[in-house]
Amino acid sequence: MRMFEYCRTPFLLICAFFALCYGGQSLALEPLCQPIVPKKNEGIHLSKAGTYCLKADLKIADRHWFFPDGPSGLPYEAVDIEGDNIIFDLREHSVHAGNASLGIRIENAGPANYEPGQQPRQPQQVVIRNGKLDTTASVGIRSGFYELSVPSDMGHPLETVQTTGMSKDQLAKSFARHQQLGEEIFHSQLALRPVRAADYQQRSIRIENIHINARYSKKISSRARDGAINIQGAGTIIRNCVIETDGSTALWLFGPNAVIENNTIIVHGASPVREADAPIRLHHGDGALIRNNRIVIKDGANRRGISVFDTGAITVEKNTFYGMTEKDDVAKAFTGSLEIKESGSRFEPAWKAVFAGHK
Repeated sequence: MRMFEYCRTPFLLICAFFALCYGGQSLALEPLCQPIVPKKNEGIHLSKAGTYCLKADLKIADRHWFFPDGPSGLPYEAVDIEGDNIIFDLREHSVHAGNASLGIRIENAGPANYEPGQQPRQPQQVVIRNGKLDTTASVGIRSGFYELSVPSDMGHPLETVQTTGMSKDQLAKSFARHQQLGEEIFHSQLALRPVRAADYQQRSIRIENIHINARYSKKISSRARDGAINIQGAGTIIRNCVIETDGSTALWLFGPNAVIENNTIIVHGASPVREADAPIRLHHGDGALIRNNRIVIKDGANRRGISVFDTGAITVEKNTFYGMTEKDDVAKAFTGSLEIKESGSRFEPAWKAVFAGHK
């Protein structure tokens, strides 16, 4: 017995040594996750590099219906990310943004639109993963430009104008005046964007394994809808997500070399539908790779998968389009020409999406 114990001691020491070595290596590869315990109706602000993990659901209440036009006291956005090299892991929890707050914003202290040719440096190497996000006030994840691609996205010129009691002549003059104002706003917004795909910042934002529900409760307008994700910058990756919106455009992506793969993208086509609407809009989207996605087009949404604007060659492969046929456009160029390498596309009736698990 003593001899056995004597022999066992070195063996245990050797085992402990290897356990420490390999265990230490494993721990070194797994970044330290800083816990975030959310408080109801308080937003989360992240500005320092690191990995952050949500420990419970984040809930932002709806605006109180007694005071619809007064201050809500609710945060401007549920989650605000302003720094580089940040991983926000929801750990299968959810972020509920309510009807008065934005969802997740990835921008440096304010909107991305400043002056032409003077875009500030925006957060880079940001990852959002593993959870659920729902919003009814605006786009789910925003880090881009205003949702404008072509002039018709501005909506009807007199939509917000009180026209009761106007004569035909007054209506015509008001229409012309507001249409001109809309065109000026449209062109001023376009001027804020980079001129070429090569001019975009290399931001490398990644959205992975997130279920985004951006079905709005607000009044439907004739302007282009916000969608679910809006990102400007090169190298965007959207992977393994479920993305759903009431409108007819789910993704607004500005910049080259995006990768959109293994997602389910559902557009409900809430009326009215704009001419350039598509589940995916690419602006200066040269080099985009769109593959292995399930794109579900419902109700009155345009029977089109992708709309491109001043975009070079893209690759579209092995996607399934529910609600489209071989006669519909997989992609269409509204500005510039369409350069596409397409292969493996499948077309199915919209009702089949239910049986495939995509309601």
